[in-house]
Amino acid sequence: MQRPDNYVTFNKNIRLTTMLILYAEDDIEDYSLFLEVLEFIQPGVECVNVVNGVEVLKFLDDCVLLPDYIFLDINMPAMDGKACLKAVKRDPRFKNIPVVIYTTSRNPLDQEFCIELGVSAYLPKPNTIAEAKASLQKIFIP
Repeated sequence: MQRPDNYVTFNKNIRLTTMLILYAEDDIEDYSLFLEVLEFIQPGVECVNVVNGVEVLKFLDDCVLLPDYIFLDINMPAMDGKACLKAVKRDPRFKNIPVVIYTTSRNPLDQEFCIELGVSAYLPKPNTIAEAKASLQKIFIP
């Protein structure tokens, strides 16, 4: 039987060999840049992309293994990153997953709000690949 082009398999033993990241990002170019930099910093990492906070919560409810990290953009349709962060941190099943806000927002009120909710890091999206590598290395290579 031939599988459709969009068929995705999930290795239930993935955590034995690699890190799993859930990234909520609705901009495909930003997601592609993130993957490129991530492969440089953490080769072989698995990254699942969803496009809004609603999909983050659905993924978390449905997944067999929880992600090692959740990365959230703030500006997304349906449910933004701040509302999603609030929902994740209120749920006892998910509250211990490190959440990183990775956004174009440099608004200090956004940052303050996210810190109050318990975000692990608040990283403004960089303008260059070199800046992205330096920024993400802070998360994965302390």
